[in-house]
Amino acid sequence: MKSFIQHLKEFASYSTSDLVFMNNGQGSASSGLMIPLSGPMFKRIWPDTIRTTVFHVLSAEDIYKLKKLEGGKKTISAFFTMMSRYLEGGIAAGGGVVAELEADVIVSARDDIMSQVDNKGRRWVEMSWFENAQSYGTGPAFGKVERELNDLIRSLVIKHLGPIMGDTEVRREHEYVLWGNMKRELKDSKKLSLVIKDYFDGVERIIKNNKEVMGSIFYGYAKSKRMTDNAWDEQVVNNIEITKLHYIPREEEVEDEEQQENIDAFVAKYKIPSKRWEYSSELEIYTREVTQAEVRTMGK
Repeated sequence: MKSFIQHLKEFASYSTSDLVFMNNGQGSASSGLMIPLSGPMFKRIWPDTIRTTVFHVLSAEDIYKLKKLEGGKKTISAFFTMMSRYLEGGIAAGGGVVAELEADVIVSARDDIMSQVDNKGRRWVEMSWFENAQSYGTGPAFGKVERELNDLIRSLVIKHLGPIMGDTEVRREHEYVLWGNMKRELKDSKKLSLVIKDYFDGVERIIKNNKEVMGSIFYGYAKSKRMTDNAWDEQVVNNIEITKLHYIPREEEVEDEEQQENIDAFVAKYKIPSKRWEYSSELEIYTREVTQAEVRTMGK
C-alpha cells in the first residue's frame, strides 16, 4: 500500500536526468536503478501488443484531461482489479469516477509497481521491483540481468568520466557513487544527453537480450488469471480509448452536483456511455466480471 508521501512522489516533477542518475540509496547495486517504461522500446522488443480492457480511477474534474490522452504514447496507471473503497476515494489523483478503457499494456503487475513520472510523462520503476515480482525475478536468469546492468553502469562511467578522472581506477564499489554524481560532474548538457542516450540504448539491449525472463515479469499477470490478493493491481498502459464512464455519487450535495454536471457535459459532448452506481461494491464486482470475461476469451 502506498503511503501519502509515496503518492505525492509519483506526481513529483522529475526530469529524465534526475531519474537516470537516481539510485535510491542502493550503493553499489543495480537494485536502485530506475528503468524507463518506454512504450516504443517495448514495442520493438515485443511487437505483439496486448490490447485489453482496463479501468482507471479519477475525479470528475479530470475526465477531460484523460480524453486528451486517447491514442497517444503517454502512459497512465490503470487496473484490472481494485477494492471498492479505492474506487470512491482514488489512489493519488482523486476518485469517484472509473473510466473503462481499451488500451495497450506496457507493464502488467499484480501489485503496485511504485512507478514515478518524469516531466515528459514517461513512467519509471525501480529495478528492485523486478527482483521482487511474485513468481519471477529469482534465480540465475534474473541474476544475469543484474550483472549486465552493473556492467553497463561501469562501462558508461569509464566512457564518459574517464577523461575527467584521468588514470584513476574505477573500483567496482565506487562506480554507482560516480554514476550518481554524473549529472554534477558533466556540466555540459550535450555530454549529459549522450550519457542518457547510452543508458537508454543499454537498458533496451539488456532487456532484449533477456526478453524471455523480462517478458514474463512484464506480461505474465496479464496473460494469466488477472487475480490479486492486493488492494489493487497495476497496469501501465497507453494508446487508450475511453469506452464507458462509471461514477459513484459523492455524499456532499454541492460537490455531487458539480460532479454530475461535469459528467453530463462530457458524455453529451463525446457520446460516451455512462452508468451511475449507488454502491462502489457493485462497481467492483462489475470490473472483476469484465476482466474475467476477457480471461475466459483468452483461453479459447
